[in-house]
Amino acid sequence: MDLSSVVKRLHKLASPTLAGSWDNVGLLVEPSPPHQVETIFLTNDLTPPVLEEAIAKHSNMIISYHPPIFTGMKKLSQKQWKDRIIIKCIENRIALYSPHTSYDCVQGGVNDWLISCFDIKDVKPVELFETLPSCFSHLIQFTVNSDQSQILLKSLKDLQQVSVFDCIDRLDDLKQMSVSSVKSSIPQILSLLEQYSSVNNILTQQLTEVAKPGHGYGRKAKLTEKISLDKAVDLVKQHLKLDHVRLAATPDKKDISSVAVCAGSGGSVLRNVVADLYVTGEMSHHEVLHAVYNGTSVILCEHSNTERGYLDVLKTKLQDCLDDKTNIIVTEVDTDPLKVV
Repeated sequence: MDLSSVVKRLHKLASPTLAGSWDNVGLLVEPSPPHQVETIFLTNDLTPPVLEEAIAKHSNMIISYHPPIFTGMKKLSQKQWKDRIIIKCIENRIALYSPHTSYDCVQGGVNDWLISCFDIKDVKPVELFETLPSCFSHLIQFTVNSDQSQILLKSLKDLQQVSVFDCIDRLDDLKQMSVSSVKSSIPQILSLLEQYSSVNNILTQQLTEVAKPGHGYGRKAKLTEKISLDKAVDLVKQHLKLDHVRLAATPDKKDISSVAVCAGSGGSVLRNVVADLYVTGEMSHHEVLHAVYNGTSVILCEHSNTERGYLDVLKTKLQDCLDDKTNIIVTEVDTDPLKVV
């Protein structure tokens, strides 16, 4: 199948418009036409070993859940491992596509797969506006170098009628920061951001424009029957094929009748969502404390462990979407970099 036809069908499967405004999704590397796609290779992260596997299996296209190109590149050299990956894709005429948060949001996507380990009812998306204080009218998102993020964070917290509700690690030594505020504080915030040379990708939105009705970066649901916390842990471990997870239990270790999930990094998405249990890949120390002492137990599985298992589901979806006209392979070597030792 021609690459352009594959991309059109991928967009129908999950529109890039569902992705976060800060994200970089879609076709990231496009070989010169004509480019026929015979073998599509699926991975969660495109690392050097994974790319070698894709090349060995004669892949014409790689779908990498996490985008290997996240910020603007001024040059491609052999000094950086991500640069070398992109160069090698180009040299081997391999198209590169990343869906990332569009697959988090879409119905039947990563988060629906993640929550499916429970017997549930009344599944609903966790929409961004649910996690924001209702008194704020605008959201400002931007990226900043990690070495400047703490200084900037302190300065932002000193401003009036401003709340920094999200500050998480992204790619290339960057942090993605999100600030909610009233409209009158926006000029002050933007003036502050201009003082930092590493601040980029500034996006200002009204909160009414942030949420996409019916979609969200997480899922929440009621359980058909209440279960023990130990049982919930076992279900998650079985579903993700893990021997160990990290658990933060409420002081009373109460039974579970509702759950909220977010694949990957769930601190900002799940914050203040009412549920007996959060399941995600990672949260900060203080985010976990906030959840536990608000009555919510937390299961942390490491970032990509909450995403990778969806690749098998995606393979089936792509076979249907592409009418079995391409060979679809799931990586055998991609794995989360963190191990229990």
